Amino acid sequence: MKIYPYSKIETTHLKPLLISARILGLLSYLLFFGALVIVAFGLASSMSGPVALEGGHIVKTSTSSSSFILIGLSVSVSAICLLVFSGLCAAIVSCEYKFTSTVE
Repeated sequence: MKIYPYSKIETTHLKPLLISARILGLLSYLLFFGALVIVAFGLASSMSGPVALEGGHIVKTSTSSSSFILIGLSVSVSAICLLVFSGLCAAIVSCEYKFTSTVE
């Protein structure tokens, strides 16, 4: 079992396009995972309350999770767009292989 994207697609003439589709697919998976990490970090950092220091000092942080959620949303949207473009490239390669293998 191969775990890279589009592992069942074959080609004879468009190997660079297939390799780029696989790289873009892998990159989109990594971007989507990064977006999830950004959102999780934002939610975890906003849950922390004020920290008491020695001498009666209190440190308050004013982090809001909305900025992390917006960044995560924009990264996930770009990851989905990249995955769609990667799928279109893979579809072109698949159609090329289908039409050239039936002609030859």
